[in-house]
Amino acid sequence: MFKQTKNDIINIVQGDDNMTDLKILSTREIENLTPEQRKEYYQRLKEYCSILTINRFKNIGQKLISKIYPLLRNYDLEIIGEENIPKDDSAIFMCNHSNSHDIFTAYEVFEQLGRDASVMVASDCLSLAAETIFRISDATIIDRRDKVSSLKGLHEHSKKVIEGTCGVVFGEATWNLNPYLPMQQIKIGGTHMGAITEKCIIPTILEYVEVPDIVTKESELYTKCIITFGKPIKIDPSLSPIAQTIIVQKAMEELRLESWRKNGIKRNGLEDINQEVYLNHTYVKKFKALGFTYDSESEAKFLYSPNDEPVENEFTLDENGEFIPGVTPKTRKR
Repeated sequence: MFKQTKNDIINIVQGDDNMTDLKILSTREIENLTPEQRKEYYQRLKEYCSILTINRFKNIGQKLISKIYPLLRNYDLEIIGEENIPKDDSAIFMCNHSNSHDIFTAYEVFEQLGRDASVMVASDCLSLAAETIFRISDATIIDRRDKVSSLKGLHEHSKKVIEGTCGVVFGEATWNLNPYLPMQQIKIGGTHMGAITEKCIIPTILEYVEVPDIVTKESELYTKCIITFGKPIKIDPSLSPIAQTIIVQKAMEELRLESWRKNGIKRNGLEDINQEVYLNHTYVKKFKALGFTYDSESEAKFLYSPNDEPVENEFTLDENGEFIPGVTPKTRKR
């Protein structure tokens, strides 16, 4: 029924007679389907996700994080927009991604809200201890370098949402370290999940308010984290997933810009950036974070660009002292 090419398809069904005709289409192929075909395709994926068998550790790690992490972080949490979260239904929470605290923050917040959550987590940048904690927190673990692993994670995450767990996704796929850009481009996976599960996407912004000073430890970096939940966006499985991803992107950008305005954060361009403070904070985020390894050159591969152009995600000083796009090296003296 659906047009398929060898390079764009992964047959995810093995040994299931009811799903032997299900093939995974590329986003390009989904865009070329009629609205009726798209809707049927996502319905078939929902059926597939519903019958998946996966191992889960519900609540164990989430409760552990909620008890221990407040003792480790050195900043306050503030929640805004809780009324936008469906009270009797699960949802997909599309979050921005800023630093090593994000996953822990998500679990702590959802425990405070009394909701089970599963965060989609990349294992390729984690320490063994951090990965273990997230595994017992019902995280959906993927390897971003492996398309099969990413697809499997998308389907497993969708199953959890279908079954009533809140699904948390960091759509930018890596930290946004740009000094003035509110969001890097989010990837389309969250929209696919919304179409599969028929659950709403909640645009979610984690705003870590940074101190305006030079710091020597990561624990000195933030005064508070403001978590803002935006209005739900219902994904229509019959409509273009690319167009709907753009809608989610704009909603997230507007939420973050509003957070900046409310908190007196001025980041209209490089002219508003204290270069010394930015370089110091970026260094501390990357090289003094607990449980994570951030390699800028490797992480740059996961940034999305519609035209496959280089993405400006980080700034540094060149040999002439000019503030330009580039990597903050670990050898930089602090």
